[in-house]
Amino acid sequence: MTRNSTTSQGEAQQTRRRFITAAGAAGATAFAGCIGDSSGGSGTQTITLAVSSGDGELIKRLLKNHVESEVGVTTETTILPNANLFEKLSTMFQSEKATYDIVAMDDPWMPQFARHLAPVRDHVDSLPTDQIIQQTLDIGTWPTPGEAVPPNAQDAEPELKALCAVGNSHIFVVNERLYSEVGEDLPETWEDVYRAGQKISEQVDGAEGYAMRGKSGNPIMSSYFSVGMSMAGNMFDENWGYDWADDSGIEAAAFFLNDLGSISPDGVASFDNSQVLSGLADGSIAAAPQWPSGTSLLLNEDKATEYENITFLPIPEGTKRAAPVQGNWLLGINSYADAETKSAAGDVLQSFVSKQAQEQYVDLGGVPFRHDTFEEKMDAQPWFEALYGSLQNAKPRPRTPLWSEIETAQGQPLNAALVDNMSVEEAMTEAESQIESILDENGY
Repeated sequence: MTRNSTTSQGEAQQTRRRFITAAGAAGATAFAGCIGDSSGGSGTQTITLAVSSGDGELIKRLLKNHVESEVGVTTETTILPNANLFEKLSTMFQSEKATYDIVAMDDPWMPQFARHLAPVRDHVDSLPTDQIIQQTLDIGTWPTPGEAVPPNAQDAEPELKALCAVGNSHIFVVNERLYSEVGEDLPETWEDVYRAGQKISEQVDGAEGYAMRGKSGNPIMSSYFSVGMSMAGNMFDENWGYDWADDSGIEAAAFFLNDLGSISPDGVASFDNSQVLSGLADGSIAAAPQWPSGTSLLLNEDKATEYENITFLPIPEGTKRAAPVQGNWLLGINSYADAETKSAAGDVLQSFVSKQAQEQYVDLGGVPFRHDTFEEKMDAQPWFEALYGSLQNAKPRPRTPLWSEIETAQGQPLNAALVDNMSVEEAMTEAESQIESILDENGY
C-alpha cells in the first residue's frame, strides 16, 4: 500500500519565528523585548498546551526534542486524563480565556469546541496537504466536509480548525494460526470473517471465530459502527434523518447481532475491550477490531501466548464500502490567545506536522498521519500497514455535540437485541425513536 510522495515545498520554507531566530542575536533580542509578558522574562516566548494522558506524553517529548529548537519558543505542556481534559477545556472556552494556547481534543469534541478555535490557515504559513492523509484534514475541518452539519453551523463556511496529532482508526486483528487450521485465507470482507469464523467456532476446540465489545452503550457501538457504516451507509442523511431503520440498516444489524454474535464467546453481551484483548492474546478469539493502542498487549510475548500468530489487517469491507471508525486526536489554537501567541502557536503546529518532526514522533512511539511517514517508516510497527489502509477509508462518528447521547441511545437497544430481549427490528425502531427525540429536543 504505497503512494508517490515528495516533501512539500512549504516544509523547505522557514517559519516566521525561525526566520527571526536566524536573523541574528541583536535582532532576536530586540524582538524578544517586544513580546512582553508571554516570554516570562526569558526572552523566548512560551506556548502553553493541554493534552491527554498517553499520547500526550509523546507529544510533549516531541515538542521538547524537536519543535522548540526548530521554532524558537518554549513549550509548557499540561497532561491530563481524558475526562479532566474535556472538563478543563469546556470551562476555559465557556469563560473565553487563554489558559492554554494549543489544546488537544478527541475528534468527537470538535463539534462542541470548534467555534473557540482559530482558523489554522490564518496562523500557519504553509501546510504539506499533499502528504497529510485527507481524512485527518477533513476531521479537523469545521463544518466537516461530506457530513451532516448541526443547526448552529449550517451557514458556516468550512475552515480547518485543528491538525491531526494521532492518526488513529480501527484496525482488524486476526489469529493467522486459527484461520490456517480451517483452511481460510485472511479476511477482506465481513462475509469472509463470518464464513471463517463459523468454521473456527465449529472445528477448533476452545476458540470462537470473532468477538465484539457487546456491553451496552459506547462499547457495542464502537464495535458496530464500522459494520453499520459499511453495510447500511451513513447513520444520518444530510438533514439528520436517521438512516439505519430501513431494510439495509436492519440487515446490517442482523448480520452483526445474529451472524457475528453466533461466532462470539458466551457472555459477549457483557464484554468490553479487556475481555476481547484477553481472548485474542490467549487464542480463544480468532478476530476482532481494535484501536492501535491495544496492540501492545498482543505483541508482548510474556503476556500473549499467541503473539507469534497475531496479524493486523485493515478493517474488512461491507457490501457498500470499507468504513473503519476514525478516532483522531487533534491540536487546535485557542482563539482567545493574543495575536502574537496565535502566530507562535501556528509555528509550533507547522513544525509538529513536518516530515522531520513526524519521523521523530514515530521513533518515540507516535501514531502518524502523513503518507510519507507511513511509507518510509512502515516497519516501525507491525500494524502500520493495516492502519495506513484503514485510515484512508476511515469514517468519523456523526459530527454533533450530541454524539455521546446518540451512541447510548443506539447502543442500549443493540445490546438488548444481542441478549434476545427484543428483535433486531424492534431494536432499530427503538433506536430511531430515541435518537429522533434527542435531535428534535435540540432543534435538529
